[in-house]
Amino acid sequence: MKPGCSTASATREMGNPAATGASMGSGVRAASGVRILTIAALLMGVPPAANAADGGTITLVTPVVYGTHLPGLGRPAVTLARDIKKRSGGSLVLDLKQPGDGTKPHEILDKVSDGRVDAGFATAGFWAAKVPAATLFAGFPFGPDAKTYLAWFDHGHGRSLYQEVYDQAGLKVHVIPCAFGGGEAGGWFAKEIGSRKDIEGLRMRIFGLGARVMSRLGAVPVLVPGSGIPKAFEKGEIDAAELYTPAIDRAAGLQEAAKIIYMPGWHQPETVLELLINKDRWKALGKERQDVIEAACRDLLQSSLGTSAGLQAEALTGLSAKVSVRVLPWPDGVLDALRASWTEIAREESIRDYLFKQVLEDIEAFQAKDSTRQSSQGTSAGGTTPSGTRPDAAGQGAAAPAPKPSTVP
Repeated sequence: MKPGCSTASATREMGNPAATGASMGSGVRAASGVRILTIAALLMGVPPAANAADGGTITLVTPVVYGTHLPGLGRPAVTLARDIKKRSGGSLVLDLKQPGDGTKPHEILDKVSDGRVDAGFATAGFWAAKVPAATLFAGFPFGPDAKTYLAWFDHGHGRSLYQEVYDQAGLKVHVIPCAFGGGEAGGWFAKEIGSRKDIEGLRMRIFGLGARVMSRLGAVPVLVPGSGIPKAFEKGEIDAAELYTPAIDRAAGLQEAAKIIYMPGWHQPETVLELLINKDRWKALGKERQDVIEAACRDLLQSSLGTSAGLQAEALTGLSAKVSVRVLPWPDGVLDALRASWTEIAREESIRDYLFKQVLEDIEAFQAKDSTRQSSQGTSAGGTTPSGTRPDAAGQGAAAPAPKPSTVP
């Protein structure tokens, strides 16, 4: 059967020959009716997969980027599927497909757009090469934390810009920000970083925009699969590595290969997970089911805001207390140098891609406005947060960054 939606009643009849034989006459009439409705749907340009009969079950085949066993990044997909099924009374189901089960992670966006699968649960950073501006919705160097992202999505232009970026790329997807996966660690290191000079020549497993930032300071990005990180440390092939969030890093056993973590994770202060649905499938679902999905994602965003941060804080505490991992702040001057490097790269990307420029400007304007509002509220309430500090994505204290210079020339 092609990826798509199917009625539970049809599935039951196909799996029960006795029932089929007992109602052969009515089954023939029903089948004729289904064929007529299917032909009519095709003529109207509506995907037959989304035309389940009233009372039937619509199933959306949904490959995921991260395995659902992974804490923070993978498990939210299971929570979402369960919530959608419950809210819809069982009439709408996400059929989650693990990475590689018919669809590789990097194929999800194109397959959803082409209609080869109905939906996908991913993070937009995977499409950075195809849609550069998309990475700004996934988490990027010195970008928003989860609370700021949520406020931007709900009270700013975040949602509309998110959809516009995919529309402008010619992709037939409806996108919904759906969960927070947590902020990443700043990296695992074989030895301490004393100053900016120690970045020069540092062989680090790191990808994407973060790798470009580190390269500007003289680091050497090394391509190593996640599963190969411990052995690469052991063989002396790398001096440092970043993988995912502290919770997943711990599950992957990185604490056996290196004993120093630097925080905060400047290269990805937060990870935003998205639900992508083929546009034709989305339209055919109808408003009631669309509302179910939107509400489920909105609630998951809100709930994961706290659970993800707690998960990362617990992981860092456990790593420090149980396996003698040292969680250190970046030395004076290093974060400033990294930020300056990012500013240069962001300026270059803004020149190359007008949507990157538009989205980044909007995020920065919202951050500035939101920061001013929070400062005002804190002053009027006699705020108790120490001046110049804020909790980072893992619940650690981190120095509040100085206002960023404009990334637009």
